[in-house]
Amino acid sequence: MRETFGHVGTAIAAAATAFALTYLLTPLVRALAVNCGWVARPVHDRWGRRVIGRLGGAAMFVSFIAAVLCWVRVDPGMAVLLVGTSLVFLLGLVDDLRRMPPYTKLIAQMLIGCVVVVGGIRLPLIDWIWLSIPLSILWFVFVMNAFNLLDNMDGLAAGVGAIAAAFCALHTGLAGQWMLAVAASIVCGVCLGFLCYNFPPAKIFMGDSGSHLLGFSLAALAVMGNWHRSTQLVSVLAVPMLVLAVPIFDTCFVTLQRLAHRQHPFTGGTDHVSHRLAVLGLTERQTVTALYGASVGLGLLSLISRDLKPLTAVTMWSLVLAVLVLCGCYLARVKVYRLHAASDDPGASSAPSPAPATPIATMLMHKRRLLEILVDFAVVSSAYVCAYFLRFEGTLSAEFQVRIMQSLPLILFIKLACFAGGGLYRGVWRYLSVSDIITIFKAVTLGSILSSMALLYLWRFEGYSRSVLVIDGLLTFLGVGGSRVVERLLDEWVRGAAASGLPTVIIGAGDTGARVLRWLKYETQSRHRVIGFLDDDARKVGDRIYGTPVLGTRELLPRLIEAHRVQHVLVAITDPPGLLLQHVRAVCEPHSVSWRVVTAEVTDALKS
Repeated sequence: MRETFGHVGTAIAAAATAFALTYLLTPLVRALAVNCGWVARPVHDRWGRRVIGRLGGAAMFVSFIAAVLCWVRVDPGMAVLLVGTSLVFLLGLVDDLRRMPPYTKLIAQMLIGCVVVVGGIRLPLIDWIWLSIPLSILWFVFVMNAFNLLDNMDGLAAGVGAIAAAFCALHTGLAGQWMLAVAASIVCGVCLGFLCYNFPPAKIFMGDSGSHLLGFSLAALAVMGNWHRSTQLVSVLAVPMLVLAVPIFDTCFVTLQRLAHRQHPFTGGTDHVSHRLAVLGLTERQTVTALYGASVGLGLLSLISRDLKPLTAVTMWSLVLAVLVLCGCYLARVKVYRLHAASDDPGASSAPSPAPATPIATMLMHKRRLLEILVDFAVVSSAYVCAYFLRFEGTLSAEFQVRIMQSLPLILFIKLACFAGGGLYRGVWRYLSVSDIITIFKAVTLGSILSSMALLYLWRFEGYSRSVLVIDGLLTFLGVGGSRVVERLLDEWVRGAAASGLPTVIIGAGDTGARVLRWLKYETQSRHRVIGFLDDDARKVGDRIYGTPVLGTRELLPRLIEAHRVQHVLVAITDPPGLLLQHVRAVCEPHSVSWRVVTAEVTDALKS
């Protein structure tokens, strides 16, 4: 125990050293970059709109090397890590100072990956060394570029890198690999020190030199930390991929979206996950904080997955994948791509001539339905396995695992066929209604009944539990229905966090008021932000309609105008009494607050 505390203290001291060095060196590098003209200027395909000094990666690199030499025993593996870090930093520095073509940079990254793999840092697939070498090179290149792409908004790459490094340190510490834990702690300290100057609004950018350094060091530490010393590829990569899930998800999402919209996948753009959240209305700080939270949540799942059995771990990973796919579907709705003129001729049409369809474009035209099917595939699989765990209190014998493997393909086939036949893939999730929930219930129930009949016909229920099928049906309904609600929940969260629009009060907490609020909430072009309802029925005070509270009676209106700077008042009452209208006019007109009576034609009344 005392030895463990000593190692933990060393890791904390190393992180503090890296933090202090980066914190002290970054202003010096910033001053040098500004004086030499090494700055990032606003361009149309980048998010930033200010002139900011670059080359923050130089401070990160010097601090990392100094802290490692001070606190880590440099064995052959660590020496290779330092050599690789130096090479990727130099590559990024050259790219910062003199822009390199994407393919030249990719080849250089692969060559550096080869050097590192030859030095002994690679995926520990002892039985499949022939596969380990190319996969290791691709892993280094992929994570480096993932962090390079993630560095698209102030504070994002540095913050996510700090969180990922912290979880790497936890994993390696729990595995008793304290040298790697100290190295990961140093990376965390470097990121936190740089984040002091990079959190929105940033005073300096890390540049490619910093993002390459960060991506390579985390990729190498993830490979060097043999979490379970497994020879299976899934077990080896599962934990690192959860730790680095945010940059990996962003890279895969942007690449697929660009291919779907016939954009070059290696060019810059404002179509990343962070940019889409900002377009939805979140501030830069809210956006990076939300992605920090996602990174922490996935890191905690990686800690949980360390001690799970393979079948349980696969179930958990399937659910994580399903959630990420749902988030990707939601973010894909954000319009970030614009059509450009086909020529520079001012008289030319602004609409480009349609490009010939390619197989990948044809497939991705229907990506929404394909992703819905993939989500349901993951939900059905996970629900069936979880039903066994719930029925048998978290333990599965070898016999039950054989039964699961034997019956799961059949159950998947039957239930997905019922979902398709029941119309689950014809609705729009964003507008989920009670009738859609009933449709889901019917399809899930039919699938459960037919699955039970198939098991009875084929195996006479020998070795199968009837209660498992009941639990499976309930979990499937909750999972399939819940996946359809995710988009609505994301809408609510984004709108609540963004808090944009003109402050509005609705008078009348009845059916008309509810229709008005619903239209305002789900009409993306609406300029209104509803503060709450007012209603003369005191019994409704404190109630909520679509999450919006009934604040009080009409007498509260003057105070709301003063406190919330209300700019619009909507009277949502059929045939409102004259005294009410007189009161609203008397309160609103002195404050220059616009008001109107909303009739049953809700959308027509509010579009103007």
